[in-house]
Amino acid sequence: MSDSKPIARSDYRLFYPITTRWMDNDIYGHVNNVTYYSYFDSAVNRYLIEEGGLDIHDAPVVGYVVNSSCN
Repeated sequence: MSDSKPIARSDYRLFYPITTRWMDNDIYGHVNNVTYYSYFDSAVNRYLIEEGGLDIHDAPVVGYVVNSSCN
């Protein structure tokens, strides 16, 4: 059993709104589990472009996510 406290929304400094698409939802209207990684990818790329100065068209560098997890 872990002694760590649950992570709260206030523990994070940055949020990006993501509009769901019709295909993101299952028959019950819930976001499909596999869709969350697509959201992570979109948020990370947006962060790298807007906050990290990544120029996806002309920069000689590429941004990578080397580790991720979802609980």
